[in-house]
Amino acid sequence: MSKIIGAVEIGTSKAKALIGEVSPSGSVHVVGMATRLNEGMRKGEIVDFRKAADAVHSALADAEKMSGTTVDEVYLAQTGSYLKGRMLRGSASVSSSDNRVSASDLQRASEEAKRRQPDNGRTYVHHIRTPILLDGRIVQDPVGMIGSKIDLGYWSIDGDDQAIKQALHVISNYSLDVKDLILSSIASSTMMAGPDLRRAGTLVIDMGAGVTDFALYRQGFVAYTGVIPVGGDHLTGDLSMGLRILEPYAEKLKIEHGKATFDPMEEGDDVWIIGNKTIGDRAIPRKAITDVIHVRIVELFEIICKELEGLLDPDELKGGVLLTGGASLLPGVEQVASKILGLSVRRASFPSGIASELAQPENATVLGLLHYGLEDHSLPGKKKDDADVGFLSKFRKMVGLCAQD
Repeated sequence: MSKIIGAVEIGTSKAKALIGEVSPSGSVHVVGMATRLNEGMRKGEIVDFRKAADAVHSALADAEKMSGTTVDEVYLAQTGSYLKGRMLRGSASVSSSDNRVSASDLQRASEEAKRRQPDNGRTYVHHIRTPILLDGRIVQDPVGMIGSKIDLGYWSIDGDDQAIKQALHVISNYSLDVKDLILSSIASSTMMAGPDLRRAGTLVIDMGAGVTDFALYRQGFVAYTGVIPVGGDHLTGDLSMGLRILEPYAEKLKIEHGKATFDPMEEGDDVWIIGNKTIGDRAIPRKAITDVIHVRIVELFEIICKELEGLLDPDELKGGVLLTGGASLLPGVEQVASKILGLSVRRASFPSGIASELAQPENATVLGLLHYGLEDHSLPGKKKDDADVGFLSKFRKMVGLCAQD
């Protein structure tokens, strides 16, 4: 019997809802998807709960109408500069007399790694496991192998309680439960960078409207994630201020004429703000548009480069850098990123089987939510617990919320 599940991304410019039908074999077929403008977010954080909730609820209703069905729970993307990641590590001695590793040995190492609590007012959103070591050697599944010590770790992301609470309540107010919170960068990477690229080592950068999320993989595992509060909307704002024009005109210029690097062939070319050359319209040099955008794009990749200092080793990142998200469509952005990061950079492409109308860079996160959520991320020797309660219920227990907070 098939199962109906949902995915929601509360983006800075748009709210997206996706409904998928999961077959008994585990494959996902998208049966409904909808997008609504969202005026309740700034830089990945909710600033107007009612507007954000209205956008999400409308998108969910439209997606359910398209699919002809309803969902009971959803996977929810999480982003924002309030999210912070750190590496947690734990170890355990092999307890059996014959030195064969058991699932309980792994569990003890896992519990030790997760023992460190986040600061007051913060809650763990995501624990992403790193490689398992048996006596210092990386092994996929050590259960049944002979050894003396197990080491494992988690790249663990924690976030502000109130920010998480707001996002969860957007969903609960639609009478849905959140099955799990999934970091936006991890969702995007799952969709855009396949297992081979992750094993080769790759950096996936999702350039959204309000923030830029990134995830760095080494040997198939997450080594670092981050959120930069700079996105496509900032380019629009810069053009508005720099060229002294209204934001709607700045957005139009960005989409129609924006580039991250200047083409000398366009030296001396002008474009018109409105386009009808009537009173109030005026010409803008193409170079002026590109210069404004270039400065902000350079700043963005310099911030990423500084945050990943010491991790951008070409020998460890043979998969290079993949760009996705709506702002990645800006011409010339790959060249700027490559020069600053010192790695090969290209736009990410969707795997085969994704319908062309869905295979758009701005949909990477919401599509990736389902794929990541349905994967089994449990420890070797332990089955994925399909009966797990939703994240909202677990969050309430962690922070002592009542149902109607």
